[in-house]
Amino acid sequence: MTKELRFNIFVIALLIMTDLAWDIFSPNKSISFIYALLFTTTFSISFFTVYLLNYYILLPQVLDKKKYVLFGISIILLVFIFAGIRFLLEEIVSPLLFKINNYNLEQDDIIFIYLYDSFIYAFKACLYSTIVYLLYKNYENKNKLHQLSLEHQEAQLATLKAQISPHFLFNTLNNFYIELYDDKPETANDILKLSQLLRYVTYEASEDFVFLEKEIQFIKDYLHFYKRRYEADFHVYLNINGNIENHKIPSLILIHFVENVCKHGIINNKNYPAKIGFNITENWLEIITENNINSSEKYMEAGIGTENIKKRLAVLYKNKFTLEYEKNNDIFKAYLKLPL
Repeated sequence: MTKELRFNIFVIALLIMTDLAWDIFSPNKSISFIYALLFTTTFSISFFTVYLLNYYILLPQVLDKKKYVLFGISIILLVFIFAGIRFLLEEIVSPLLFKINNYNLEQDDIIFIYLYDSFIYAFKACLYSTIVYLLYKNYENKNKLHQLSLEHQEAQLATLKAQISPHFLFNTLNNFYIELYDDKPETANDILKLSQLLRYVTYEASEDFVFLEKEIQFIKDYLHFYKRRYEADFHVYLNINGNIENHKIPSLILIHFVENVCKHGIINNKNYPAKIGFNITENWLEIITENNINSSEKYMEAGIGTENIKKRLAVLYKNKFTLEYEKNNDIFKAYLKLPL
């Protein structure tokens, strides 16, 4: 049983006991215990059916996705569900089994009274479940952010421990660059790019969010070294559509997809080139990769790196992102869509 379910069971039990106690001990009511218990039960079944439908279906599937009009229509539907269940239990089943019912069905305005009561009680069920849902999700998000912060601090500490005097390293690379610039400019340029890669990972990527243009430059420098390795046999198409300026994304998100292509995919076959695409609009960033893989290699979406990406995106974007992997024969595809 999950913590969320236990929390809801506690709230439901508390509300049922409160309602039953009110029916029994209220000074304005003089009803028997059996009567109170019977109609508290029928009311609770109707009430918490609406409560649970709203909590587990409407709120995560409709309200969280900002479909406000559909949510409003769904609330009206829940009123009729509440009225239907309650009428069935109190005005049909109860008279058959116990010879009592809750309402005087002979009243002229009974339909209005019944629908009005149903609206009030169903609305309360939706209100309570929405408040509980928002409170729990807020609590859950705080815990996730705290956990992510701890993991980030641990990663930073591990990085610091792994660094061997970064200033000394950068100064050494800079000296190599200066010494080789005149005689071997291509090698000097490679050293410069390597220094830029290390400097970006060491300093700039330590922030949670970075500018998209810097991430893409990091990807280009990363691909440069694979191109130097394979030379004419390097067949990876990088396609960038849209404006990359003035957008921020989580640091080192893109490299996960590019690294998978280069490390696990076939990138030296001109007949089946690997493809890496970035589509940028005003509100969205899409990352699309496609590459051939060796049929003998275990190349799937499961793994520590992938799980970490999923957890990080879930904390930062909740359910407002799309992450998909597809393996079809020897073709592997990855897709990520993020809000900007």
